[in-house]
Amino acid sequence: MLRLTSPSLSLTLALFAVAPSAFGQAEAPEPPPPLQPWYDAVELGAFVDAYYNVNWAFPKPQDGSGVPTRYDARQTGFALSWVGLDASFAPEPVGGTLSLRFGPTATEHAGADAGTALEQVAQAFASWRPGGSHGMLRLDFGKFETIYGAEVPESHHNATYTRGVVWSTQPIFHTGLRANLELMPELGVSALLVNGINRSEDNNVGKTFGLQATLRPNDWLLAKVGWLGGPEQDDFATISCPADQAYSNATGACEDKPGAPGGSETVDRGGANDFEAWKHLVDVVVAVTPTPELSLLANFDYGTEGVRSIGPGLDTDVETESWYGGMLTARYAFTEVFAVALRGEYLKDEHGAVTELVEASGAHVTNAELATATLTLEAAPTENLLFRLEQRGDFLLSGSPSKNVYRNEERGAEDQVHTTTLGVVVKTD
Repeated sequence: MLRLTSPSLSLTLALFAVAPSAFGQAEAPEPPPPLQPWYDAVELGAFVDAYYNVNWAFPKPQDGSGVPTRYDARQTGFALSWVGLDASFAPEPVGGTLSLRFGPTATEHAGADAGTALEQVAQAFASWRPGGSHGMLRLDFGKFETIYGAEVPESHHNATYTRGVVWSTQPIFHTGLRANLELMPELGVSALLVNGINRSEDNNVGKTFGLQATLRPNDWLLAKVGWLGGPEQDDFATISCPADQAYSNATGACEDKPGAPGGSETVDRGGANDFEAWKHLVDVVVAVTPTPELSLLANFDYGTEGVRSIGPGLDTDVETESWYGGMLTARYAFTEVFAVALRGEYLKDEHGAVTELVEASGAHVTNAELATATLTLEAAPTENLLFRLEQRGDFLLSGSPSKNVYRNEERGAEDQVHTTTLGVVVKTD
């Protein structure tokens, strides 16, 4: 018979006592990580943008209509540009972005959405990134800012306070589907399928397509090359016929019909969605940062559109209109507080397709050549406060029938305008 001595018995009992505890600890599951509240993942931002502007031609009225090209600081005197509120939720894998804008600049940037419920909605889109933050593909669906151009609507994200004439010929936003694919850290590709340019509700059955390649070979160079193309003209027309006439489908015009009450009828004009009537934009952006203090930004655009001219019948003539322009900006930061920026631009708009200049007599200006020069002095005493003092000159170098498009005093007009603007932006980022 096996006999256990007292030391052996003590050791055996100790092992049995410890073993269940040890096995129990090894088999216990790890507690799940604490869940992050959804509101902690939402990034919020806001800004207020106001200015004081002097148009040295002192046009009357002083509502900004004396500067026919589109940029924001046009009102003479004190003015609120706009107020912005932003909220975004990173797609990991699902997220979204909402950007609201209020003020005169919001109306000016709203395009075809001006006067609608979407005027204050600069962006509102849902995002999906398969694979979460490490996914190569991101899809955005809704209303979003354009991917083209070197400047953006928010002044504090640019080197100068006002936007340039080249920016004024580019899209501001699109509504539809955007796809971003990061092939590698140095190369990305974006694609668009949207309703058109600066509109949420389409004015034809066609769709606009876009492609862009982004190259980042190193920390100091960024290059983007993009194309946008699609139909932008109405594919319908409203025909108004007087009394005793009615619209004829056979001729596409009003025909005599005694006793007819007259009136308006919406008809299909066709041709707007044909490729020959598409609007095309080629956009090139190059950003160079040779030193932390110095940054250079260049932007070149070439655009063309087949504009339909509809006669009294069903015949449609298409005339190709084109424009091109370039912008170069240099910014140098002396310190974390003080900086200076200089921008120069040139724009050629032979048919008046994008500038829409009107001379003093009311005639539409064609063969327009424009140039701008802008000097901006910047002071940022804190990360949330930005002052910009800007001197800008806009020049119409050529135009037909005349170059008198910038109104001065009560009745006159001239071929140039000079403005001085003090912009003040309070921001959270």
